[in-house]
Amino acid sequence: MQIGWATKKSKFFNYDGYGIGDDEYSCAYDGCRQLYWHQAQSRRHIHPAWREGDTLGLLLDLEKREVIFYLNGDALRPEKGIFNHATWKGFFAAASFMSHQQCVFNFGASPFKYPPLDREYSCFNDEASLTVEEKIILPKHKKVELIQQIEFSPDQCELCCDLLADTTMLPCRHSGICGRCVKVVECCPFCRSEITGTFLNDATAA
Repeated sequence: MQIGWATKKSKFFNYDGYGIGDDEYSCAYDGCRQLYWHQAQSRRHIHPAWREGDTLGLLLDLEKREVIFYLNGDALRPEKGIFNHATWKGFFAAASFMSHQQCVFNFGASPFKYPPLDREYSCFNDEASLTVEEKIILPKHKKVELIQQIEFSPDQCELCCDLLADTTMLPCRHSGICGRCVKVVECCPFCRSEITGTFLNDATAA
């Protein structure tokens, strides 16, 4: 089990054993093997191996550009390597698990058992909240089943499936795309020919 911080650029390939701490955009604490991971490189830390019931704390200080891990309130020295690659925004808590491993995450729903004592801090729940539905994480196959149950209108845009497909592209004259999506593509998504003009269906050329 590895728990830490990642950014939007982090890459996770669970079937290849590629998880948190295995690229330059993430870092992780490994309490079983007593290692700190970053860029797929590990370094031993001074904490004892964690045990059932232990509490791991994760502090991300964006002003000082450092990450600190705590085991039952005992802090490791700050880590700064991830900030050599990651920007100050787009961080999220992340974890990699093996089969049958589990833990409980506290993002501020209850008071921290070992809060930081040397600085002011805020928690995730101070910045945002989730509905009951948003807290449910469905397995991938369940998501696919739900998507397959959605009925799309034949008049919807083929790209966003949101707006009405009201635009025809020139010179290929393919339609099936909305005016919003056509503004962000240079080539027809259906035949790959360059778009030289568009017009609204049943309207004059633009």
